[in-house]
Amino acid sequence: MSWGIEDSKKRKDILDLMDIGVRKTMANPNYVNEVPKSTNGCWMDQIYGLMRCDICDLSNQCPVREEEEWQAWLKKNNMVVEKKKTD
Repeated sequence: MSWGIEDSKKRKDILDLMDIGVRKTMANPNYVNEVPKSTNGCWMDQIYGLMRCDICDLSNQCPVREEEEWQAWLKKNNMVVEKKKTD
């Protein structure tokens, strides 16, 4: 996230994110170990309770972003994925 220091808006956003993290860990020092797994696979959503892809330093490995790109590709190429019916 060091690239955000040069952009004042992103710097403020990162500082706000850090503040959220500090408040959560001050309230519960074991927060990081006890936080429930995110349902969408986003680490930021899991730890901070919000998704900010624009400041995420792991966005190139993000399962949420990958799924969005996959769905966009399917739509662009007029593809439909059918799930097998289980009887």
